[in-house]
Amino acid sequence: MAPADQTILITGASGFVGSGVVLRVLKEGYKVRLTIRNPDQEAWLKKVFGHEDQVSFVVVPDFVKPGAFDEVVKDVDFVIHTSSPIPAPSLGPPWKENYIIPAVQPTVAILEAATKQPRIKKVVITSSCVSFIPQDRSLLGESRTASEQNGNPNVGKLEDFAETDFGHPFGAYCGAKLAADLATWEFHDTKKPHYAIVSIHPDFVYGALPTLKSVKDMDNYHTTTCILWREYNGIDGLLRFQDVDHSVHIDDVGEAHVKVLDDRIKDGERFLLSSGEFKWDDLLKHAQEKYPEMGFKLNTIPSWKDGWSAMYYKLDASKAERELGIKYKDIYEQFDHLVDHMKTLPKDHTN
Repeated sequence: MAPADQTILITGASGFVGSGVVLRVLKEGYKVRLTIRNPDQEAWLKKVFGHEDQVSFVVVPDFVKPGAFDEVVKDVDFVIHTSSPIPAPSLGPPWKENYIIPAVQPTVAILEAATKQPRIKKVVITSSCVSFIPQDRSLLGESRTASEQNGNPNVGKLEDFAETDFGHPFGAYCGAKLAADLATWEFHDTKKPHYAIVSIHPDFVYGALPTLKSVKDMDNYHTTTCILWREYNGIDGLLRFQDVDHSVHIDDVGEAHVKVLDDRIKDGERFLLSSGEFKWDDLLKHAQEKYPEMGFKLNTIPSWKDGWSAMYYKLDASKAERELGIKYKDIYEQFDHLVDHMKTLPKDHTN
């Protein structure tokens, strides 16, 4: 069946990863049904995505409400669930109520709703690389490298893990990603649905954020690409705590979500996505040489992050290269994509 004859329900379309996935899915010719929490979002997202003959919207104001997705999954062929709580400095404890429940309950609800629709062939869950990373990095071995073979860290029972004191929003975000992934595969193993389940686990995602209305809007977003932008404008974020890091381009994330829809990708598959390591100072040199007019800068790593290097890990994302044919774009392409988009935006907007 051709993509034009198939419909994909996508949650989280207004977010960074979600919008990147939507754009790639539309490029492939699929029809999409996009969930939004507020009807006021529709007009702007129509401008962002275009392809009006392929796009429809449905309002789901409360993802945690029982049965929230029962109606919206009707008459679709695939589901891609990208929506997840974003760590914000203002969103602190209680961690369970603010992060774990909003990540787990919608995931389970959409999986449950899909079981009632025989037409649905596959559900793709957007997770994160952090769902493979144990709190004690030494468990990854001397190389500190994770792959799909690691599986999830042993955190005991999901309900007990949900009571953990995560300490700060980013810790709670990581916990929420792990909790939702654990819930996904617990559902898979116990309910044995008629459709296939596949999960995508991106590294820190960088690139253009198409839903931005202005450069000023960057101040209000807490996605990884916005943190990257602020870092290179002298505003310290949570992601940088040592000289090296790793990442993946939003375009590669979108491509992976499309390619796993293929029948050749079977039930139960999981894919890490990462273009590999980079040095923050090397990227700064690139930014300053290519965009001297932008005034990019990078603060020294603040002392309050001393000791954080113990948290560092690496990723083996070669499975997606082999099985999905992903050819990763490096950090310089990721940064250029972001800067080029920012140059098209007004400094501020009035509506």
